[in-house]
Amino acid sequence: MSTKASSDIKLRLHYWNCRGRVQSVRYMLEDIAYTHKNVDYKEDFELLENAAELWPKHKSDESISGPFHNLPVFHWNETDTFGQTLTIGQLLARKFDLYGKVTSSIKDEDLLHGYIDGVVSCAYTDVISSVLICIWACTQFGEDNNPSNRFVVKISNDLKALNNLLKKSSTSFYYDQPEPTIADYFVLEAFTIARDYHQELIPNEEDVQALMKLERIMKERPALANYFNKGSLFKRFTGSPKEIEYMATLAATKK
Repeated sequence: MSTKASSDIKLRLHYWNCRGRVQSVRYMLEDIAYTHKNVDYKEDFELLENAAELWPKHKSDESISGPFHNLPVFHWNETDTFGQTLTIGQLLARKFDLYGKVTSSIKDEDLLHGYIDGVVSCAYTDVISSVLICIWACTQFGEDNNPSNRFVVKISNDLKALNNLLKKSSTSFYYDQPEPTIADYFVLEAFTIARDYHQELIPNEEDVQALMKLERIMKERPALANYFNKGSLFKRFTGSPKEIEYMATLAATKK
């Protein structure tokens, strides 16, 4: 993993104290900071416990809520500020060469980036975002008449598609890459957030073997191994005020 920036770099991420939409970017930043000793990375949290009191004021302050008055917000060297998860992830991928290298099968760099972005978009838009919608909607599994249940089938099918695509790679990562790209970080979160939420979202065991291997290899990377060993992954998925009660109810149905 190389970088286009050689001088000292200060990176600051600001988000809620939950997994939410930004967890894939957190994984990228942990790996980047570990690999590049010139990178100073920290995350500042907007606390869900204080949201009702503080967020209305913080939302109106662009130094906190960014150009779109929402989180996540990412600061590069205290000079540039970016919002939106995909934008932040893609910026990091370009700056730190996380789009992979051309191969014998994909010889055009722009085409390779297009293929990688396709995986990222599926993982983020079709899986991660859909999981969060299900949690906010308090989806009750098994109730076919619940409108949000359409996401359950879709998430499972999308994970199967991501698994089948990864199986075609000659390496452990998408599109024959010897090192992880932005695609692998986003798929790691897509697979694990779906599984951690509810097993009903996960395809049959034979359709997740490549995803399980990816998870194992990614979590063995020193920075991510340290992240998980420290217990840094938030148990809370969203900022929904109903989430804790809802997840407790789901857990009770599994007993």
